[in-house]
Amino acid sequence: MDLSTALLESWDREVRILDAIATRVTEETRAALPSPDGWPLDRHLAHIHNVRKGWLVETAPERGEALPTIFRSDEGELVLDEAGTLPAGLDEIKRLLGLSAGAVRDTVAEALPDGDAPLGPYTHPVHFLMHMIWHEGWHAGLILTGLRLAGHEPSEEWEEEQVWSVWRFGVPTPWTG
Repeated sequence: MDLSTALLESWDREVRILDAIATRVTEETRAALPSPDGWPLDRHLAHIHNVRKGWLVETAPERGEALPTIFRSDEGELVLDEAGTLPAGLDEIKRLLGLSAGAVRDTVAEALPDGDAPLGPYTHPVHFLMHMIWHEGWHAGLILTGLRLAGHEPSEEWEEEQVWSVWRFGVPTPWTG
């Protein structure tokens, strides 16, 4: 596998992991918080999409501008319901995560053959991709913390199969202890 393919596969693995974690966010847990002053879990998912969109506007405007924003009004203010959560349904948030994930992948795939050419404000397409992976890993950890604090912590077996084995092997692999 060449380096460009491995980098894109790294993104694909990150997306698989985030998708698996997102399945743990349900109507019951969407308002859970990772800390007393933290965001609800659904807002973390929406934020990930919005950050992808925002950086795509900077790096690939045609792709970024084509993606909807989940929770901003025309004035840029947060749009939340009475409970402080997003009015957008979880299925819609997860669908938009899929769209923005594909747009990030396509942008990086097109930029990698240019070698050392900058991608928007990033000095190299790999730096853009690593920023996206780092950012999403940060929020994945907060989502898992929120689930734990709400009494819905995934089991060690689930994490091994849906997170760590995906990083190692590219696919969920059952935990063998």
